[in-house]
Amino acid sequence: MWSTVRQSARVAVRMKWRLLTLKYRLIALGIALLLLLLIIIVAGILDTLTGIENEQATETPIAYSDASLQVSDDVLQYREAIARELKKEQLEEQTNVVLALMMQESGGRGNDPMQASESKCGRIGCITSPDESIQYGVKHFVSVFRQANEDVKLTLQSYNFGGGFIDYVQENGGRYTKQLAISFSQMMYQRVKKTGIYQCHRPSAIEHQACYGDIEYVDAVLRYLTPTVLAEGKTGPIKGKLHAPLDIPLQMTSGFGSRIVFGKTDVHTGIDFSCHDTDTVHAVRSGTVTYSGLRGPYGQLIQIKQGDWITAYAHLSARQVKTGQKIEAGQAIGMCGSTGRSTGNHLHIEFKTSDWSGHIDPAPLFRSRVK
Repeated sequence: MWSTVRQSARVAVRMKWRLLTLKYRLIALGIALLLLLLIIIVAGILDTLTGIENEQATETPIAYSDASLQVSDDVLQYREAIARELKKEQLEEQTNVVLALMMQESGGRGNDPMQASESKCGRIGCITSPDESIQYGVKHFVSVFRQANEDVKLTLQSYNFGGGFIDYVQENGGRYTKQLAISFSQMMYQRVKKTGIYQCHRPSAIEHQACYGDIEYVDAVLRYLTPTVLAEGKTGPIKGKLHAPLDIPLQMTSGFGSRIVFGKTDVHTGIDFSCHDTDTVHAVRSGTVTYSGLRGPYGQLIQIKQGDWITAYAHLSARQVKTGQKIEAGQAIGMCGSTGRSTGNHLHIEFKTSDWSGHIDPAPLFRSRVK
């Protein structure tokens, strides 16, 4: 009997010890979780203070009026006529945008250089003089520009698609994106493809079956407004002119070289420019794509070789070129993003002599337009 009692007592002691041990284990686990949470919070605070790859600065307004205009003499002959029509609407500062639009529409040739017949009478060929084309073309541009709340990209795409695209954008976030242009074109093409009037011409349109209008229209127009940002002959090892990597005014948010990150020295191998995920990234020089894919901290990365130099474009949200592809200066190659080691939309750009080494500071290559 006493043996049974002692055995029961021992069992009770063991059970009590196990419960006590479990209690302490749970307490220890809770403390560990709290410490982990504290580390995450502190890391976030340090990230904010040091600015590690969080380069999303206040968005700057698009200003194309002072951009370098690259259009033909056939287009430039209409500058005064276009400016005069825009001045009636107090929008003379949009003259360069309309000239670039005309360059895309016709190159300044023909009796309807703004391709405005459809906006006047709903069919092609009813306008028979450049003056009439400019009158109705500018009128249509102004109408779309105001409907689009003066969003230049939305205005341009709507000039091509029609005003229905503005309603579509307003129902889907209220801001132009390339993806919205693609989805709208896909939707409209399904409605009208039986007519046989609309056909895919661009490879990207064929890929997406987005054959209504031109999904590349915004980039096609803005390439004529891309500002030149390099001082020719004053760039040290890199000579010649570069196209701007973004359509918007360049705002540098992080420089080249050493910086302190989490209390340690970190080497930033390029410079960063503020941009939005709707901003297209352009090649600064002609060359061949040597890398297009995911690359660790770089995220979505494109590298283009031009002679002895390589330019790199990192943290992209989308890539529009493939390895081995030939690229022209100013060509759209991807979209601004925040992939890889990044916590905010920005473009990280590098100049270097080999794929992963030989970096130089790109900042001196850019003029005072960089803020």
